[in-house]
Amino acid sequence: MALLDELKADQLAARKASDRLKADLLTTLIGEATQITTEEFKRGVTEVTDEKVVATVAKFLKNTKLTLENLAAERARLVEANGDLSKVDERTKAAETEQAILSSYGPKQMTEAQLREAINDFRTQNPDANVGAIMAHLKSNFGGQYDGKAASALARA
Repeated sequence: MALLDELKADQLAARKASDRLKADLLTTLIGEATQITTEEFKRGVTEVTDEKVVATVAKFLKNTKLTLENLAAERARLVEANGDLSKVDERTKAAETEQAILSSYGPKQMTEAQLREAINDFRTQNPDANVGAIMAHLKSNFGGQYDGKAASALARA
């Protein structure tokens, strides 16, 4: 089953189960993934591939991770000011649930150790490789399976 079809089936199941958070998240994800831009249409793209859906999931995961980081900072600020944490905690729980849902649709993420190993293996085979060559290798062989910021930091080390 294509990933888009799986998303649609899961969205319908979530609606039937009255799981509003999951249903709304999947609706938004499907809408974003199925948009075909004018540039893509000019190139003859008329179908949504699993690769595009995975890229959209990765984008959503990145945004959710940033949301969680911001919520953690806001929570720390409120703790210091003796503020009400209930809304921040509620939103954090929702963001963590979103992250879990999205993670189930994306490719398995590499651990830092696996990423470091892939970079070191490439460096062993290509001792003259610069950061750009390492990142290109990672993208072509492990696209969507690693955090770009972490990979860049490891490639520079």
